[in-house]
Formats: sequence, structure tokens, C-alpha cells
Amino acid sequence: MFKLLVILLTISSVAAGVISQYTIQTFTGSDGSDGKFFASVESADGSKTQFIELVNNNLDAFDIGVMDIFDVESSVSLKDVKCIVIKTTTDDRWLVDKVTVAYKVQAITFVNSDRVGLSTDSAEGKTELKLCTDDESTPANYATSNPSPTAC
Repeated sequence: MFKLLVILLTISSVAAGVISQYTIQTFTGSDGSDGKFFASVESADGSKTQFIELVNNNLDAFDIGVMDIFDVESSVSLKDVKCIVIKTTTDDRWLVDKVTVAYKVQAITFVNSDRVGLSTDSAEGKTELKLCTDDESTPANYATSNPSPTAC
């Protein structure tokens, strides 16, 4: 009976999967938004989390000059944090000044020094923003952006 219980517990643990916790802090610049935004965290080896909607209990998230904190979960456990990709499905432009990702014992801050705004309206910004660290794994002061949310 004891062996059967151990086997069932092991199968349940594997089937449930491991959930990894990530904390994402966003610092809104001069353009706040009421839109929807999603984030994916990437590792240096190319693995990445699924896109997760940035939602918190603060109904006024993404306001000008405000830091928002999002505690998110993913079934993907990364070795490290190299990049964050943020995308939108709205034409309500949002300008994120910087983003900090905390995972395990690592916290990396990414700076949007090019001031790329997020919007589905191409006159206002890009639908997707990718911020990465440099080769030495120190925060980089640059942003790269992709014209479509599927181009990663």
C-alpha cells in the first residue's frame, strides 16, 4: 500500500508540472495606458515563458510615473533571465521606461532608452518591444523592437 501511494504522488507531481514564479516591475514613462499588455521572459539558451497578461489588483495599472508590480506564474523554468518581450493588443499607447524581472535570486533591470512606445497603431509605436542584457549579462540601455507580435 505504501509503495502504491508513493507512485501515485510521484505521477501527480509530474502531471501537475512545476510552476515558476516571476515578479515583473514596470515603470511607466510619459504615456500611460488602459490597454492590455503581455510579457514573456527569455533565457540566454533561447528558452522562454509563454506570454502572460500583466494584471494586478491595481485597477489603474500603467499610469504615468507609476511603478506596477506583477507576480506571474509560468510552467517554464528558466536557467537565467536574458530578455523580456512585452506586446500589446491595443492602440492605447504605453511608454514603459524600464522593467525589472526578478526570478530565483536574479533581478535584472531593462531600460527602454530608445523610448519605444507600445501600440497597435504604427504611428504611435510598435506592437512588441524586446529588451535584453548585453553579452556580459549586465543590464543594457537599449531596446529592440519587432513590428509584429509573432516575430521573435
